[in-house]
Amino acid sequence: MRASEVVIDASPNRDRPPFAFEDEDERLLDEVQRGALAYFVHAVDPATGLVRDRSGEETISVAGVGYQLAAYVIGAERGWLDRDDARARTEKALRSLLDQPANRKEGLFFHFLNPGDASGRRVGTELVVSTVDSAILFAGAIVAGSYFGGEIERLADAMVDGADWSYFLNGDADFARGDAPSPRQGFLSLGWRPDDDADPTGDGTLISYSWVDCGDEHRLTTFMGVCARDPAHRVPAETYYRLRRQIGFNPAAPEDESLVVWFPYSGALFTAFFAHCWIDYASLGPDDPRAHGMDHRAAVDWWENSRRLVNLHRDKAIANPEGLPTFGPDAWGLSACDGPDGYLVPGVYPERVEMLGAEAGGDSPPHDPRDQWGGGVVAPYAAASSLVFEPDLAIRAMRHFRGIRDDSGRDLAWLGAPADSIRSPESKGRYGFADSYRGGEDPWRASDTVAIDHGPMLILIENARSGLIWDCFHRDERVAAGLERLGLHRRDD
Repeated sequence: MRASEVVIDASPNRDRPPFAFEDEDERLLDEVQRGALAYFVHAVDPATGLVRDRSGEETISVAGVGYQLAAYVIGAERGWLDRDDARARTEKALRSLLDQPANRKEGLFFHFLNPGDASGRRVGTELVVSTVDSAILFAGAIVAGSYFGGEIERLADAMVDGADWSYFLNGDADFARGDAPSPRQGFLSLGWRPDDDADPTGDGTLISYSWVDCGDEHRLTTFMGVCARDPAHRVPAETYYRLRRQIGFNPAAPEDESLVVWFPYSGALFTAFFAHCWIDYASLGPDDPRAHGMDHRAAVDWWENSRRLVNLHRDKAIANPEGLPTFGPDAWGLSACDGPDGYLVPGVYPERVEMLGAEAGGDSPPHDPRDQWGGGVVAPYAAASSLVFEPDLAIRAMRHFRGIRDDSGRDLAWLGAPADSIRSPESKGRYGFADSYRGGEDPWRASDTVAIDHGPMLILIENARSGLIWDCFHRDERVAAGLERLGLHRRDD
């Protein structure tokens, strides 16, 4: 089939978020969100106020801080945090980052920062300025500035407007002349490395790998570049539509919902929802790549596309071809997480659809991946985050995870959640769902809570309930201008 003839859109009668939930479900969602928020209250470096990357280490990830900033907005809005306390925590985190110029290059931040000084000097680990982690940080800052206003908005603006995204473009594609750039030319690099770790803001080199595909990290990072206020710092809007959109087929889906655009280098479910924390794709509808000169791209409603990927994960968990004990209709969601032997990035894929006329490499990735089942390890945050796409299926999964116990009667996938004061010492460690678990005869669960897993879960549940974080993000004039450049408009605008 020709990609330009494919439109991925939801049926007109499909409900879109925010959704209405029964009282019993609301109580469950309160419990899950309070547990996730407790992590962003307790697992913080006392000197900087920045959330730790994971509960078992002191290192800070700037992506985790992006989710932290939005978490305090949710806590203040729902009354789980005193508003003045949430504001003070937010301001402290922003000042800690802005007061250390060695933690960034051309306005984008090093991925990992030292605890205590937020300087970017992390002993024993390669220094990398990360475009995607900076994008998540900036999105959270925009949300916090929009919600709290005043000094927080000023600090957030200083951070976001200080980013020169154009510096991180690999190559120099000339869209006006219609040149055919190489597969990585003109796309944002994954990041930048200094030549000398002792001089983190001196000379360095862009990473040769670029954001060239359609996963959520690719779209969010490119979108933030398109939104830059200064035209000299901006990424061309065409870059967003040049991102490759490989079409796939899910044979278990209804025929009119079987086609899906997918990312061939990771089948982890987080690649379908990270951008939805911030961008209200549920209200944008299908986009139009052909209007931006891209003839080998499907028109995609990215909310519907992610809903189909969620169902692909569940369909494959039901099929469970390796007969692993954890999976089933209410136990699904393969995503980046901890495993018994370290970090895991399991995932599943649809069947590749050949796109007629597509250029290998430029339009269609050459990679043909295989499903990776991670030994039966499931990450509850993946299904919980999917509430924004499939509320009934996500609620069922959360109830299942909430009730799993090992042979000794211990909760396997649940750590508990604070019932009243999230700030109380008794709520420390009661962070809701475990990062991951494995059932069966040899049950296991992760010992660490991870900021970039709990953050999306907290935010996407909120968007499914109220749309709060979407509304804060889209009130920003840079975001509105970026959408206009892309020819996108929220249905309510």
